This record gives sequence, C-alpha cells and structure tokens, in this order.
Amino acid sequence: MQLLLSTSPPTLFDADTGAKGTVPGVPGGDRLVWVQRVGHTPVVQTSPQCQADTCAPADVYAYTGPGTAPVSLGQAFSVAPGADGDSVWVIRQDSPGNCRLQHVSLAGSALGPGTVASCRTGVRQETSHGLLITVDNGTAETVDVLIDPATGRSVEQDPRILAATGDRLILGGLTDLTVVDLRDGGRAKVAPPVVQSTPYVLPNRDGSLAAVDFGTPAWHSTDIQTRDLWLLDLHDLTWQQAPSMPYTTSHLKSSGLDWSPDGDLLLDDGVVAAWHPGEPAWRLGAAKIPDAQQFPGVSTS
Repeated sequence: MQLLLSTSPPTLFDADTGAKGTVPGVPGGDRLVWVQRVGHTPVVQTSPQCQADTCAPADVYAYTGPGTAPVSLGQAFSVAPGADGDSVWVIRQDSPGNCRLQHVSLAGSALGPGTVASCRTGVRQETSHGLLITVDNGTAETVDVLIDPATGRSVEQDPRILAATGDRLILGGLTDLTVVDLRDGGRAKVAPPVVQSTPYVLPNRDGSLAAVDFGTPAWHSTDIQTRDLWLLDLHDLTWQQAPSMPYTTSHLKSSGLDWSPDGDLLLDDGVVAAWHPGEPAWRLGAAKIPDAQQFPGVSTS
C-alpha cells in the first residue's frame, strides 16, 4: 500500500518498505498542505501559512502517478470531489472578495462557466443527489446545505451535515445522529455508542458503511488524546466497534482515515494499519510514517 502524505512537499510513502519520495512540481517550504482522494486520484492543495481571515487561495494539483508531472487545477479556496471521480468542484477567486463555484476536470479544463458564490463557501462532496457545501464557513451563521449545483436549489439543509454518500446524509445532533434517505425523505435517528457531539464520519466507497471516529483531544478534560473507531451500517443502522478501540494516541489531529478500493479501512497513526470489517485485528505496515505530517494522507494504490 502506498500513501500520499500531506507534508510540504507531499511525500509518497510505501507502508511496508518505508521507501519515500516527493511529488515533483509541487512547491515545498513553510506551507499548509491538504490531500484528498477524488475517485482513484489524489488531489493536493498547498498554500502559504496564514491566518484564517488573510488566507490566499491554494494551488491545486491532481497527482496521476509516479513518473508523471502533477496536473495544475489552478487556485481555489475550497475543493471537493466530483461524483464522477474524474472532476472537482472548486471555489475560485475572480477578484478580491469575489468568487465563483466551478466544476473542473482532473485534466484541468473548466466544465462550464461556473456560478457566483461567496468566497466563504466550503465545498465538501458531490453525490448523485447534489453537492454538499458549507455556507458562511467559519462564522456563527455556518450552515450545511446539499444543493443542485446546476440551479443552486437547496435539496436539504441542516446546521450539521456530517457526511453525504450515495442516497444518504448523516446529520449530527446534540445526543444522536440522523440518517436521511434522499430517495423518499425518510429519517431515522441513531443513538451513538459513545457520547461525542462532533464525531468524524467517513463513508466507504460504495456507501454501505460509515467509519465514525468518536475520538477526543482532551479525554475527561485531560491532555490525553484518544481514538475510538466504530462502523455504522447504513442499511440496518447497527454499530460495530473496530478492534483494539479505544486507544490513546499523540497523532489525533495529524493522522487520517481512508477506505481502500477493496473495502479496507486504512488508518495512519505512526504506522499504517488496515482492517477489513469482520476481521479480528488490524494488519500493520512494517514502516514508521515520516514525521511532520500536517493533515491526513490518502491511499494511492
């Protein structure tokens, strides 16, 4: 298994041999770096260090594999995977204070002229039912909306949409989660197995399961960080705890999760671990992950 880690510049890392390399053509230095998977392609965002209200748009690249130069997708304040796995949605700056929502192929071409949007809009994920965005991101008026990107029509709106996948949305509440079926509007409340008001939710690639991390950076108001991974079956709404959970970690904010093409849940936390739902234990990579990772890595093969 290879990962693309969000160091500056991004690091290609082999989980078993420890071999490392960098992505050519992506700037390094004192920069913020994010990596996310779009279909089978890692997309990198990199920008200078900044304060939240003074951040410049990030440079965006699609990494198509060893031996090839990354494809520049221009600059954007926010980037989200397209539902087709071959494109992204971006918030592009036209001039200071003026932005637009645009659909861009991973080859770098614009798919239409785009529409006017606030520069504070955060794009998150496209499904067959619409594009999940966060409006007024980072303000007290923040709200999550699933929109039809062609018309701007609101399909669903909630203060906290934790994830969108396939035909479903997962909403966060004070004491429970709600799974919305977008086909018929049905809603089902789900009691979480752990008290945690802001879990991190990551659906798998076919939308049948969601990994839910109930970890906390301050366990019982201490400086102890914990991770507690559970799986929510999105068909029957039952829970399954991953093996060896919960555990303490010093990498909660800099480690990440991803799902592999064959349905393994991947965790990078010092080393790379893989677990297929139903297996009794995690499989551990042999090599230690390099230090200085800023944000989660993603699988590249």
